Amino acid sequence: MGIKRFHKFYAVLLVSVIVFCMAGLSFAAPPENFTATMVMQGMTMPMAKMGNKMRMENPMMQGMITISLMDSRKMIMMSTINKKYMEQTMKDDAPSIYDPKAVFEKKKIGSETVDGHPCIKYDTMFYLRDKPAEKYRATIWEAQDLGGLPIRNEMIVPPDKRHGGPEKVVSELKDIRTGAAKSSMFEVPAGYKKAGSMQEVMGMGGMMNQMDRMKQR
Repeated sequence: MGIKRFHKFYAVLLVSVIVFCMAGLSFAAPPENFTATMVMQGMTMPMAKMGNKMRMENPMMQGMITISLMDSRKMIMMSTINKKYMEQTMKDDAPSIYDPKAVFEKKKIGSETVDGHPCIKYDTMFYLRDKPAEKYRATIWEAQDLGGLPIRNEMIVPPDKRHGGPEKVVSELKDIRTGAAKSSMFEVPAGYKKAGSMQEVMGMGGMMNQMDRMKQR
């Protein structure tokens, strides 16, 4: 997978994570602070949430962390191996319930137990009010013993957002520990250097240059 395609596919996963963790907040009172292991498309990734902040460890590359700061619309990507990071503005690729333009509609379709948690199953449609044609659909299981926290999500990715990824992204939270997230998890550690590109953060600059030279031979 090329680096551009890798970024686009990873962006699809991030969209699913944001929707997954935020979808139930306007309808119930799930925990504002927790850590968990997210299982998505056969990959496992440690994640944490504290208020409107989220942290996810990249399952495709060791040491890569993504921090999403919903209030400031900022996303931070950093490498714990290279001690580098970069910041960028979050794109409105998918609606968030914190956006006043977001519209969420849910319909109860059943009750099931997921990983030991009694859940209500919802068919959900969501979109931005000024972009009603760009609709996202998902089936969400909200754990009633966790205040309605969505612990399973089957999200249908619109064709123009797939970027070579799957039509449906299935996610599930396991090993949920309420109150375990700490503020330091959502900050860039002291001593990290700001990078100018994701290639630099990932330490791929030298490797990419070497590949280009080999292609020219």
